[in-house]
Amino acid sequence: MGKRALLRSVAVLTGVAALSLVGAQVGSGSAHAASGLHYQRGLYLDNGWLCEGWANGTYHCTQHWHRSGGQLVSDNQAWVPTGRGTRTVHTSATRTGATRTHTTTVHYSGGTSYGPTTYSRPLTGISQWAYTGHPAYAMSDYRGDPNAGYFGSCTWYAQYRRMDERLISLGNAAQWAWNAPRHGLRTGTAPRVGATVVFQPGVQGASGMGHAGHVEAVYANGWFLESAMSTYWNGGGWGRVSFVYAHAGPGVSFIY
Repeated sequence: MGKRALLRSVAVLTGVAALSLVGAQVGSGSAHAASGLHYQRGLYLDNGWLCEGWANGTYHCTQHWHRSGGQLVSDNQAWVPTGRGTRTVHTSATRTGATRTHTTTVHYSGGTSYGPTTYSRPLTGISQWAYTGHPAYAMSDYRGDPNAGYFGSCTWYAQYRRMDERLISLGNAAQWAWNAPRHGLRTGTAPRVGATVVFQPGVQGASGMGHAGHVEAVYANGWFLESAMSTYWNGGGWGRVSFVYAHAGPGVSFIY
């Protein structure tokens, strides 16, 4: 096996939990199904999985996809992004029994709609300290990770979820929103699915170096669902991914 092949890794999404697989390493859940997958640059199909391969040898695969107008469309844009252009998120809410169901549809500037993805929550369920319904899980670093020295931190995970952006070079999390435009990245104050969220020190529990995470879903009134490492809530911690509700406001920025 060549040196480049040794540096390649695969992360496969099934439900919420993601498994990192390297070479012949076998984990749990979808590991056996995923062990035969291979790396390829760009968007491709592999034994029924839709995969996206990045230039650094990392690739994400999902079984949740469909075809639309002859195009391959991922049903999880945050994990396997098949859209192009600017994303806008539209949400709707309906009441069914004791729950309110939010349906999030992601639209791209090309006019194509990806989704919808539906999240259900109790009527009073969204608050900063509420349980999101998504259990936390542990991750392991992958062989050849150029950012291995940051593994376990919130910045490592935010970089991991956006392999198409060189976020880790922006400094501490608190510096990311300031430095991002200087590296050609767009920023703003509105949450979008698939964006990186950045909290300034002390904002919504962020440490003195700030905090960064990944936006999984967007709700009404500025609320959104964040996945992140090193968040000590809902089962999170160092090297663990947990899910929390957060909201836009002062000290909160997004990198698109």
